[in-house]
Amino acid sequence: MKKNAIICLITLFLLVSMIILSSCTSTVTLYFTSLENNQAYLVKETREIKEPEGNIYKATVEELIKGPASQDLYPTIPPDAVVNSVAVLDGLAVVDFNLRIITNYEDIPHSSTTETLAIYSIVNTLTEFEEIDMVKITIEGNDSGEIDGVYIEDFWGHIGIYENFYRNTEIIKDNG
Repeated sequence: MKKNAIICLITLFLLVSMIILSSCTSTVTLYFTSLENNQAYLVKETREIKEPEGNIYKATVEELIKGPASQDLYPTIPPDAVVNSVAVLDGLAVVDFNLRIITNYEDIPHSSTTETLAIYSIVNTLTEFEEIDMVKITIEGNDSGEIDGVYIEDFWGHIGIYENFYRNTEIIKDNG
């Protein structure tokens, strides 16, 4: 009888632990475009996301791809872009996307302004994590060259991705 009671208590404890762990969330800060007086800025939007089993950084960039919750903000990354991976080592986050991030012109028009906003929405979002100081963007594991006839190193044609990016606070507008 005692043995069954102990087994029941252990089972109950494990069940409660699993429920608590599966409902854990993290607050993340994402950066989206805001247009004001013909000027484009990045504005932060905080969001609760379910704590992923794997990589919080990848889950955060995937939230960024989903776009803003606010009707006053605009997405910075095409909705069909896929985050292949995000690896962090010694303050550097290497975020790897599929080719759609640079070949989808329909959802995010490519210009020098939208390109700057896209890159720094990724960089500023990831550098919200204390352990990340800079970001490297790759496409299908590469930062230069050609994939399926597309040269990837110039991203959308204006900014090269062959270097590491640091947080850019000048492009952020305080949304009060």
